[in-house]
Amino acid sequence: ESYGLPMMLFEPSLQMAAAAVLWTGLVTTALNRFVETTALGKMKSAEASVILATEPLWAALFAALWLSTDFGANDYIGGALIVAACLATALQKDDFKGFFELLGD
Repeated sequence: ESYGLPMMLFEPSLQMAAAAVLWTGLVTTALNRFVETTALGKMKSAEASVILATEPLWAALFAALWLSTDFGANDYIGGALIVAACLATALQKDDFKGFFELLGD
């Protein structure tokens, strides 16, 4: 007997698994990709790259909040590097003028 997705929909003992496969494929993957691509296409590429680069930070934050995930030193260092890279990409040279003046005092 074959248990491909179409047949899973008609097998009572596998309908819950088939529904999970459909939900994962259609809603959490395809719909998410469509919405994300549409939204990112309406902004500047620099802004989009910052948003996409921070995706692992958001995943880690939600994992910490919902799953009580603990972080190690490597996680904090990696997160700091991602934030530093985003700041270096997003900020202009003029944004640093006041910072260096504060250091000189």
